[in-house]
Amino acid sequence: MRDVAIIGVKNTNFGEKWDVSFRDIFVEAGAGSLQDAGVAGEDIDGLYVGNMSGGQFVEQEHIGALIADYSGLAKNLNVPSTRVEAACASGGLALRQAIFGVASGYQDIVVAAGVEKMTDVSSAVASA
Repeated sequence: MRDVAIIGVKNTNFGEKWDVSFRDIFVEAGAGSLQDAGVAGEDIDGLYVGNMSGGQFVEQEHIGALIADYSGLAKNLNVPSTRVEAACASGGLALRQAIFGVASGYQDIVVAAGVEKMTDVSSAVASA
């Protein structure tokens, strides 16, 4: 297995984001991490998205494909995307899967992210 390094990071601010879409939250973090790493979208050959409750919170189950399409990675670059779910550890699992992809030699540069937006549902739904 190859050595793996995290070369860029970006964290969005936590808080109520009433006027920001689920997709925009990811794009802010994803674009920021690419900029931090000095990497262009064309260099990406894998996308791993950790998400616990997209179906319940934003009525979207196909988060990986949605994010890849919205960010331009799928349409322009044919980057494969994978959504992983592990309850509150979904973002950590996305990172783990990304590490496996690079360590195995299958991929070279990947994006891993955890994204959740609970603002658009009631507290009862978000904490169910």
